[in-house]
Amino acid sequence: MLDQAILANSHIIYTHEEILHSINHIATKLNKVFSGKKVLLLPVLTGAIPFVGILIPKLTFTMEVNYIHVSRYQDNVGQAKITLTHEPSAKEINNQHILVVDDILDEGITMHYICQQLAQHDPKSITNVVLFEKKLNKKKMIEADFYGLEVDDAYVYGFGLDHNGLGRNIADLYALNNATVNEKN
Repeated sequence: MLDQAILANSHIIYTHEEILHSINHIATKLNKVFSGKKVLLLPVLTGAIPFVGILIPKLTFTMEVNYIHVSRYQDNVGQAKITLTHEPSAKEINNQHILVVDDILDEGITMHYICQQLAQHDPKSITNVVLFEKKLNKKKMIEADFYGLEVDDAYVYGFGLDHNGLGRNIADLYALNNATVNEKN
């Protein structure tokens, strides 16, 4: 669990119940879009684990599940270099409908990178869905095809998002009060 001082200097943006309601809404949309199709679902580890764990049982279309593991953060600060640890094989991606599932879309740098990597293997389609969409005052590298809840431009953690590696298991989504630009996720 997080240090009590961090929690004391934070406020809840979305409760667990609001997040669950949003996931139900996302599942309904995805079920309509992918009805009758076979999909390769790729959660982005590790942040998407809570989201995808609730989302998958609500999806009614045919799917295979694998994962993609990338990171561009070190000590809570975004880095220029993206590290790809795991992606499905080219054979698994080729000629498939791909659904990339992530926790948050911030500037879109990581999601853009993921979609570029996947596109090299000739899928039928690539769709992305994020639980949280951060509102920014600048153009993003990629937009979310589907998202659940909007988040102001603040440092957020909980429900899959971490603060210095901790707090992914917190049921609500919190924002750190008075976060500096370097602390933002």
